[in-house]
Amino acid sequence: MWTDSDQPLDRKTDPEAWADAVAADIPLVTQMDDGADGGGLFPSSSASMPSLVRLMLDHLAVRPDHRVLELGTGTGWNTALLATALTEGKVISIEVDPVLAAQAEENLFACDIEPFVIVGDGLQGYPGGAPYDRVVATMAVQRVPYEWAEQVKPGGVILTPWGTAFHNSGLLRLVVDGDGDGTASGRFVGSVNFMWARSQRRRFDTREFVGDVIADPDAARVRHTTTDPRPLGEEHADFAIGLCLPEVEQRTYFGRGDAAGEYTQWLSDGQSWASVDYKPGADSFEVNESGPRDLWAEAETAFEEWRNRGEPPREQHGVTVTPNGQWTWFDGPTGRVRIGPAPVA
Repeated sequence: MWTDSDQPLDRKTDPEAWADAVAADIPLVTQMDDGADGGGLFPSSSASMPSLVRLMLDHLAVRPDHRVLELGTGTGWNTALLATALTEGKVISIEVDPVLAAQAEENLFACDIEPFVIVGDGLQGYPGGAPYDRVVATMAVQRVPYEWAEQVKPGGVILTPWGTAFHNSGLLRLVVDGDGDGTASGRFVGSVNFMWARSQRRRFDTREFVGDVIADPDAARVRHTTTDPRPLGEEHADFAIGLCLPEVEQRTYFGRGDAAGEYTQWLSDGQSWASVDYKPGADSFEVNESGPRDLWAEAETAFEEWRNRGEPPREQHGVTVTPNGQWTWFDGPTGRVRIGPAPVA
């Protein structure tokens, strides 16, 4: 496994450091590159920090008689907590990676715990065990599958990390509507940052990403803006911008040496790209844009709209999931106000 400092630890060669890492309140990466020999480009599975596991289980509010579907078995630790301390063993867990699923089963059986572990795509849920009282995901999604809502009892809870390509930070708690139509709706209840469901990863988070150059930089449209890019990158602001630009990915490149304090913010939707260069003390900042969209201008507009709404935090926003897709909203003084593009099934 790897610690939060990206240093590999082997239980056999350094048992003391391994034990210290397991006991610490930090996330531990347990797989890189989907288990392939990819040179350690990106983490693909982990054990979450214990305090975060506790936070999610508190929001899940499981009772002993509840039937629970867990999406993402990982190491099996969260599965074990659900199957022992919180329920009477009524837990089904799905893991997309067969190697991880086999290891999790081995871990669980070694502790005399025998939940139902399935190899499969958690985004499809598991209708064979429905209906569930609770569904909990241990990976982030950009789109909440309607299958989850269909498989939960009226009044049941879906808890999942949620984000956009622009910003990944929300812990979303949905309640399935009691009228039986399967619609689920709810607010964000905290800040988390989980690895993406494998089929919903951003281009930036895959081994195929090699720069994502959309067009010749020399052909870009160049302008200057007086909008300081730093406030757009603050926690609640970039979350709100992401609701308006959910398909736009961003990455930050920091300066080195004499360029200390400088950075470039880079945006792309796969067809258009934009970059803005921040320099400390500058009165204006260079913007380069290419493609059919002016992405940085759109980000600036979304930021101003968020400020005009009173700069609401993440927790004043929510998501509604319907058979036709999901939509995001802000709970303003006159009720729910739709934010971002229309639902896409």
